[in-house]
Amino acid sequence: MRHTNSFYPFSMPEPVQVAVVGAGIGRAHVAGYLAAGAQVVAICDLDAQKSQLLADQTGIAPHIVTDYRALLENDAIDAVSICVPNALHAPLAIAFLRAGKHVLCEKPLATNALEAQKIADAARKNGKVCMVSQVLRFRDDILALKTEIESGKFGEIYYARVMARRVRGIPKWGGWFTQQKIAGGGPLIDTGVHILDLAWWLSGSPRPIAASGVTYAEFGPYQKHLGAGGPANEAGLFNVEDLAAGMVRFEGGFSIHFEAAWAIHAPRDERFCHLHGTQGAILWDDAPKIIDADGVVAPVTEAGGDPWAREMAHFLDCVESGKQPDPNANQGVTMMKILDALYRSARENREVKIGEREA
Repeated sequence: MRHTNSFYPFSMPEPVQVAVVGAGIGRAHVAGYLAAGAQVVAICDLDAQKSQLLADQTGIAPHIVTDYRALLENDAIDAVSICVPNALHAPLAIAFLRAGKHVLCEKPLATNALEAQKIADAARKNGKVCMVSQVLRFRDDILALKTEIESGKFGEIYYARVMARRVRGIPKWGGWFTQQKIAGGGPLIDTGVHILDLAWWLSGSPRPIAASGVTYAEFGPYQKHLGAGGPANEAGLFNVEDLAAGMVRFEGGFSIHFEAAWAIHAPRDERFCHLHGTQGAILWDDAPKIIDADGVVAPVTEAGGDPWAREMAHFLDCVESGKQPDPNANQGVTMMKILDALYRSARENREVKIGEREA
């Protein structure tokens, strides 16, 4: 819903008014919205003190609630950021879309492709914007690499190697991240989705056709290699992987070889996305660079910038203009089909066709 200011003789749009559900990663969303010129009018979290602390730290005075349903019929709210555990993405996103709110949902869009498709269907049926938060797409250096790739000077991008590795980085043991029913998986669906999406998007988002994956849980079940998040919750579970690896094949011959880990014996944490073309390579890592056909290496000097502010600005622009966001819900569905196939491949010890129905 857009508003006008009656004090002026012409229509003057007011800032988009948003609510943020989840005061954890929601902190980044609030900061991004404020930098992009939106008004954060409500924060919802089960812990009201957590919401109030976020409001105090950002200098805003939002309506604070502990039940998202209190926001559904609030006509002052134009859009909602969903920043809650993965299993809650689908029910909340669908509820807000049906209530006439635009939705920005944290990655992954859902815990499986069926749930993700229901979100996409709700967005289409209700004529609302639904965007997936894949914040790496909005970094300055990555946008610079995207421009380089689209220039065509690297030829055909045929192979990518990507990694999202933590050495001792299992998030709070026994919390929602380590429970299959709530998270949908471990590092593959947590950090791996970032790097897989990045390689897929930079390469032009070709249609995925098959996936082959393996998963391991060699540290988590024994409460080893724990990371941030506080002491273990002994009442909780660890029934997800702590390492996933494999390959995804796409139409036209492009493939992505990936590794996503929370725990492994290795020298250091590492995150990169390396794309190889017939006329050069694009290497995004701690020191982004490009390599031309003659082997000449050139650094990419653009800094990371403020990707959250840029992401929220893009979402707000789509809310106001009605154009499709990037990434939209349909792209989120495709990524969930890839993740589903990788997890199924690991379970069944075979390559799985993307979209293949369960027996």
